[in-house]
Amino acid sequence: DGGYRHIAQHARSSILVAAGASGKAAIDTVHLDIADLDGLASEAQDAAAVGFAATACIHPDQVATIREAYRPTPEEIAFARELLDAAAGQRGVFRFRGQMVDGPVLRHAERVMRRVR
Repeated sequence: DGGYRHIAQHARSSILVAAGASGKAAIDTVHLDIADLDGLASEAQDAAAVGFAATACIHPDQVATIREAYRPTPEEIAFARELLDAAAGQRGVFRFRGQMVDGPVLRHAERVMRRVR
């Protein structure tokens, strides 16, 4: 049905964790059905959400779909920008909009801003 089987999900997750632990960018796998841009968009959105740096493609028609999936929304950009501005005067863990903010949360906001560029 086009979904990942458990072993593929495990391998994909393991690569993401290993890349993150070594400070390397993880690139998600290709979507084989070139004409299935909706399926590609869904997979690429999931990959971006879990922390992949990019999704590989096998056809030029897939590029725009993948770029759109990794492009942060205006709301994500505004939140990340405001969070990083608030963090400038903070030391250690702090509260922002009722949420705890620590190193991983700040790194996520920084990744969002890098995706804007």
